[in-house]
Amino acid sequence: MRETARVMLAMAVLLQVGCARTPESAAPAGDCDDPQAHAWYLLPPPAQRRSRDPLPFIDFTGFARASYCDRLRDLEGLPEPSFRCGSVPVQAYRFVWEPAFFPGVVIRAQRNAAGQAWIVGRSARDFEIPASPSDGPATLIKGGSCPPPRALSAEEWKAIASAFALLQGEDSSAGLDGSSWIFESVVDGEQRWFARWVPRDPTFRNAGRMMVELAGCAETLQAME
Repeated sequence: MRETARVMLAMAVLLQVGCARTPESAAPAGDCDDPQAHAWYLLPPPAQRRSRDPLPFIDFTGFARASYCDRLRDLEGLPEPSFRCGSVPVQAYRFVWEPAFFPGVVIRAQRNAAGQAWIVGRSARDFEIPASPSDGPATLIKGGSCPPPRALSAEEWKAIASAFALLQGEDSSAGLDGSSWIFESVVDGEQRWFARWVPRDPTFRNAGRMMVELAGCAETLQAME
């Protein structure tokens, strides 16, 4: 019986069904009819402009926005729902950990209109590094794994909401060998989004690590800086 309940919960989370409602103010008219549009996820649309300076002096915010949208679509099964245009609850939080040289993870916590909260972790797709003819076969880079979705207690949900509420400010620093930490939330129709490159600010590090820990993605938690 318990296993059946876990399967039903997993299906509900991945398919985004149930009694969730869309925040009216989070979905302006226009690009929401096109799920392939960059602005499907974020407002304003993610830029991909780079500066004329060499790496690592890039337009990190624009790069992170475009990369974020790609990660939410490039997952096994269904893509992640759009907080701005999709059918999401009154309150939801998402964290993406994207390392530079191997797959990352997408963590989503949400609560439906009935007050039921849950969290799910999803690993990014494995990717293959092509080999030159002299090197032999290609190299497969595998990501970590996460357990099935699980319900959150009231205390756990409050901790997530409090951690995301502390996130503030801007930081466009970037690098080559490290990871992007990306946070998104929607609360009563208000969408917030932050990106940090290997953050030193404990408010961002604590929020990201807490999301990964609550989702049970143990391998990812060990790999995070």
